[in-house]
Amino acid sequence: MTPPMSTWSPDDPLPHLRSLLAEGRYQEVFDAYPLELGAPAARDPAVALSVATAATRLGALDVGEDLASRAHEAFRERIDDDGRMRSLNLLGAVHFERGALAEAAGHFSQALELSRALKDVKFRARVANNLATVVYLQGWPEEARSLFREALLASQRLGDRRGLADTYHNLGIALRDIGELVEARRAEEQAVRHAEQVGDPALIALTLTGYAETALAEGEMEVSAEALSRAAALAKAAGNALGEAEVERVRAEHALKSGDPTLALTRAEAARTTAEGLGSRQLEGECAAIQSRALAALGRRGEAEACRGHAEQIFQQLGAVHLLARLDQGAS
Repeated sequence: MTPPMSTWSPDDPLPHLRSLLAEGRYQEVFDAYPLELGAPAARDPAVALSVATAATRLGALDVGEDLASRAHEAFRERIDDDGRMRSLNLLGAVHFERGALAEAAGHFSQALELSRALKDVKFRARVANNLATVVYLQGWPEEARSLFREALLASQRLGDRRGLADTYHNLGIALRDIGELVEARRAEEQAVRHAEQVGDPALIALTLTGYAETALAEGEMEVSAEALSRAAALAKAAGNALGEAEVERVRAEHALKSGDPTLALTRAEAARTTAEGLGSRQLEGECAAIQSRALAALGRRGEAEACRGHAEQIFQQLGAVHLLARLDQGAS
């Protein structure tokens, strides 16, 4: 068990921080910095990077980027390639959440090169998965599949359940979006199974949300609703506002498919407000697209067109070719 915060040694906080991160206790890490650790330890780039990871997981993207940038600069000055690799990956994650796909791809590509040079198989799997997700959104499905395969093989070889959960989840999204629902369902089931073995509530919530969205695409309304209810509770317990907003987005889709555009609009508006507050441009655009469809169903054509235009503008700015294509097909 991780020692209570009050017993932490300011001289060596990293083991405790990393233990909390592994358990998904991001709020505790975030709250402990820098009050418990003190200024000297807070200047340690490894500590800063740990807290940046927690902040990013909680949706505090500004804090995450600031700390990760500072850590990267310190690691660069020390010629610490391992630290640089980890900082670049986190910066890529921050840019991805903000929808800056080109910047995210650049950071992930640099991190992947370093992971290969360092022969760090576990981290290579993580970065390959992240880069695959970006490449897929940019409209390069075959390149994405190759990266997903690289990530899965590496994680399987190492028995890295967190890596497997993340990769199966992202692969499931890609498969669902191209209509391969049976394979998508299998991938999402694997994602949930591995996430539950890890025990991180935020990760379980993420994978359950993906599973619920695939079930919704298959017309399994009750299965989807049950998974979303569990995901919402877990995201809330983890203090993951971004995760809660993602659940609301899929709940909005569920309401729309159930024939309740009024509820869909309410849920999409709530999720969009959270996304805007957290700076998650992709989620904001996806919510605006759902709003558009709900408003159209309610006969509010002018408002529907405005929301669709907002979503289209965001997707164009992001360079998210795939999301633009889905918008043109009438999906969010």
